[in-house]
Amino acid sequence: MSLHSTEAFVLRTYSLAEADKICIFLTREMGKVRGVAHGARKIKSRFGSALEPFTQVALTYYQKEGRELMSISTCDILRSHFYQGARDVQTATAFSYMSELLIEFLPEHDPNEKYYRLVAASLEAIDQKKDLDLVLRYFEVWALRLAGFFPDTGRCSVCGISVPADEAAYLAADGSPRCDGCSSGNGMQAGPAMRALIARILTAHPLQIDEAVPRAMISQLGEINYQIIRHALERDLRSHPMLRQMNAG
Repeated sequence: MSLHSTEAFVLRTYSLAEADKICIFLTREMGKVRGVAHGARKIKSRFGSALEPFTQVALTYYQKEGRELMSISTCDILRSHFYQGARDVQTATAFSYMSELLIEFLPEHDPNEKYYRLVAASLEAIDQKKDLDLVLRYFEVWALRLAGFFPDTGRCSVCGISVPADEAAYLAADGSPRCDGCSSGNGMQAGPAMRALIARILTAHPLQIDEAVPRAMISQLGEINYQIIRHALERDLRSHPMLRQMNAG
């Protein structure tokens, strides 16, 4: 049994027995890991508020060979986003959606620092009061891209030709892009402006994305992203109905 130290974001916690919690972390070095925080549910827990969603922590833990769950030794707050999420229902709903998306798409113990940087950049944009829907679209595009599901809208997946920048691409149910000829106009349309927005998302920090993006385009990108998510998972995310309800409100 060895002691490990790493930076991590808290993704979610579950109650375990009378006093413990199972915690899911996105770590910088080890990817997604799960562990037990003994005594975390006690009133005077040594973990305090360090296990709230998307709190950035300095984590130390023991990993016994052959056991999936690690044992958390210390969890010290580096940066907390909890209080903003706690007093803002929309932000709390977004946090729940983001964490579920990561938990579903990230394999266990698969290091990928790009996911860690994606979370850090997205939380920074939320802290800076960037448009929340636009940040979520950024987060979805990159989460799908890193998982290998987001399409290259610049090339038809059927005939292999490049789709000119001033033409629309059409996305099938699985997200595969097609040119106008191969699609016969069927599928979700990603017009030139949408393709330019996607290209911008894939080359810029979320703080650098122009907030003059029309609301209809942000909504359409959300529909495109979620169609790909649902096809990849073969089911809906539990947090998505609440997110849609908040947006409608």
